[in-house]
Amino acid sequence: MNRMKKSLSILLTITMLAASVFAFAATAFADDAPTKAPVNTDVAPQVKAYQNLLDMFAQKKPIADIEKQYAADFKQNVKGIDDSIKAGDPVVNENIEFVLSNAVAGKLTYAQAEQAVDKGLQWYFYFLIKNLTNAGAKTALTNGDKAAAQAFIDKSVLVYTSVLDQTVKMTDSVYGTSSSALLNDTVLPGFKADIEKGDVKALNVHRQLLDKTLIKVYGLATLSVAEKVGTLAAADQPAAVIQGYFYFNSVYGYLKGGDAPDADLINKAFASGDAKKISPSAIRKALARCNIAKVSAYTTEVLEKLKKNDVTGAAGTGGELYGFFSALEPHLDAAVYAEAKPLLDQVLAASGEGNADAVRAVGFKMAVYAAKVDGIDFKVGDKQVAVAGEALNVTPSFIEKSTGRTLVPTRYLELLGFVVNFDNATKTANVSKDGVTLSLKIGSDAVLKNGEPVADFKLDQPVVVKNSVTYLPLRAIAELSGNHIYYEKGQVIVIK
Repeated sequence: MNRMKKSLSILLTITMLAASVFAFAATAFADDAPTKAPVNTDVAPQVKAYQNLLDMFAQKKPIADIEKQYAADFKQNVKGIDDSIKAGDPVVNENIEFVLSNAVAGKLTYAQAEQAVDKGLQWYFYFLIKNLTNAGAKTALTNGDKAAAQAFIDKSVLVYTSVLDQTVKMTDSVYGTSSSALLNDTVLPGFKADIEKGDVKALNVHRQLLDKTLIKVYGLATLSVAEKVGTLAAADQPAAVIQGYFYFNSVYGYLKGGDAPDADLINKAFASGDAKKISPSAIRKALARCNIAKVSAYTTEVLEKLKKNDVTGAAGTGGELYGFFSALEPHLDAAVYAEAKPLLDQVLAASGEGNADAVRAVGFKMAVYAAKVDGIDFKVGDKQVAVAGEALNVTPSFIEKSTGRTLVPTRYLELLGFVVNFDNATKTANVSKDGVTLSLKIGSDAVLKNGEPVADFKLDQPVVVKNSVTYLPLRAIAELSGNHIYYEKGQVIVIK
């Protein structure tokens, strides 16, 4: 068994990952990026072929026969989706074929092959739904072709109900979420009404709700594996690791676009092939941070689109913001999430109405709840700061009157996970996290990032030493390091 674990780790890390995974950037389907042909949208035969492959595994057919059947029924179709993915990103077929060929050679197990085919094809079908709803239904309705738009939606519904809903219901069962109800009772029926009205904006909102809810689901599916793998018998762990690897690959690119270090942490853990390297608490925290980063990003994007009077675009992005805030559900106490849930409909309404002030207000409230999961929340001048919802006593922050900037003791940054060192010889504060070091010198308006000056950036508030305490400009450090600042009536929120 130890040899098998070692072999799996080497195979996954060197062969599979070196070929593709660590080059993974944002998926080609992110937002409204155009797709590339050819993609086979005749889905009924593919759904049937998927069920046939699962039946072959259930009947314990020889793995070589299953490999041939996969090649006959899916290889070209999967490559059609793979060909629409940006060069350098991981692709579905390469990963499935890798596991199948090594299982045929006896280097990987039958159970690992079964997980790779099942979860790998779920990955494929998820991307296919992206194509059907975006390049298919949205484009058709934009062109006024309601019949074609409905045909694409019918295909999407068939794929969802036949293939993906099983995983949605599983995560609902494990985490007490309601993703299946949202999709089956609201989103999928909503498409029909959108098409009847010729409402492209509403269809795009529902398309984003479907897509981002599935991102939530496959993130939670990954977490479910992380939380169970350590409880399994040693013989069953390699298949579970493969399962988690394919689950997460379905959404890795999108989450990496929000928080690369945490997305990589999750991916590397499963790619190691070693269940002992999968920490449930670390995976949970990293997944939450990825989703929080997307909440921040899409709050900003909605406001940017409204500034350009792009209400249609803002409405769709509001659907994305809804999905990523909803993904925090399992990370918040049930009562707290129930309190926060009305913000979902509020942000959809505000985005769709083009009300930037309302979006900004809802975005701040979302940030308050996100900080209860991972972030800090404080009022300027108070002697307490809440770190992931837990109150701690600290030296108060203050606002420098001459600049209007909030200055915080270095302790605040340490609570955000930064390492802060002060070089007395050069009178420089060095603030480090996630491979980035920011250097700020007392009295200077310049910032060095990893030793190099930050182009076209000057501090309007330098470092201050007061009563032997070093105070740093919070906004500059947070934003330069990829964090986000929210401020309202003296209350400050810092999240990823």
